[in-house]
Parts: sequence; structure tokens; C-alpha cells
Amino acid sequence: MYGLDEKRQEVLNFVDTLSNEKATTKPDQHTWSVVEVLEHLYLMENVVIKQIEHAIKNGEVKEVGEKPIHKTTIRTQKVDAPETVQPKGHFQTIEDAKQGLEQSREATLFLIHNKDQELLQHRTFPHPLFGDMNLEQWIEFIGWHELRHLEQMKEVHNQLA
Repeated sequence: MYGLDEKRQEVLNFVDTLSNEKATTKPDQHTWSVVEVLEHLYLMENVVIKQIEHAIKNGEVKEVGEKPIHKTTIRTQKVDAPETVQPKGHFQTIEDAKQGLEQSREATLFLIHNKDQELLQHRTFPHPLFGDMNLEQWIEFIGWHELRHLEQMKEVHNQLA
């Protein structure tokens, strides 16, 4: 649904090739470890879930056009993560992170289960770069965001090699 499973599986396939030692090591003080990136994905999905929940209950009904959310994976433009989605050290191992990601995904799927497509297409909230996005676009964005950070995790891995 919305490509979430396939994109998540790409992340998990990569993470499963790493040792805990490698996944928890930061290449330098300014770069997140792989586990910290996974925590960011967990935190981000939870923030999006809360925003979707709010928009379903109280959101503005609005038509929005197509957004190039697939371009989220292009990493030439650096985006600083808001404080609320920066890693806090909640996960100590790959397994901790995978369990957290499983919980956030279950919450996403539970929230959107049996929701009317028209509701998801006509409730919106803003994205900092793409402007107003409808809830379907936000759901799809979760997966593209994960692929963006999959590239980041690969870069971290290569820096540690």
C-alpha cells in the first residue's frame, strides 16, 4: 500500500547486513549512526501519523495537485531535521530500532485502514518543502523519506569501511 512495504523492506535488507557495532558507530561527531538514522525514521513516521490523525479529525478540506515527492530521495539538498525528529538515543541496537519501526508502521497501517480514499485525498497539511500535501501524499512520502535515509545509511557504512 503506497509502496510502504517495498521501501521499508529495502531499508531492512540493508540493515540486516550490518553488525550492531557498525550500526551504532558514528563516523564523526556531526554524523548520525545507522541506528540513529533508524530512530529518526521511527520518530518521523510517528509525527506524520499524529498529523494525519489530526487532519482526519480537524483538517482543512482542500484540493492539492501532484507533488514530486519521489524527489525526496535526491540528497543534493540537505535538510536539517526538526528537533522533534532528531535521534534521542532511544535505540541501542539494530533490533531495538527494527522493533520501533515495526510499531510505527503498525500504527500507520492501523490509522489508514478502512479510511475512505476521498477523505485521504481531500484532507491536507503542509510539508516544509512541498507545501500542502494531501494525506495520501503524506503516506507515500513516508516510504520515499525512508529511501532518502537508506542512501544516508549506506554513506555512513562506507565511511566506516
